[in-house]
Amino acid sequence: MSEIMHERRRLLLSAAAWVGGLAAVIASRPARAFHVEEMNPGSAVGRAYANRCSSGSPEHKTLIAQLQALLANDPSAASMTATCAICGCPVIASR
Repeated sequence: MSEIMHERRRLLLSAAAWVGGLAAVIASRPARAFHVEEMNPGSAVGRAYANRCSSGSPEHKTLIAQLQALLANDPSAASMTATCAICGCPVIASR
């Protein structure tokens, strides 16, 4: 092959190595795309979430019904626990 082809191949291989190395460095850092922020209980949103769920809320009743159905299928379990998606409190269903 001609000298130009060798130089071109060397240039492409080195460029691919640099791009691969940079991709590895970038991929090793955390993405920080998702993060959890604490909600201020005194804010309007915090008060809305705090007042949304209670022991008699429809969400908790639905969650308890789902847990009771799971308990019916698993005779070895005495109780099951799930976390409410809205308020984050544990909801426990027992026999």
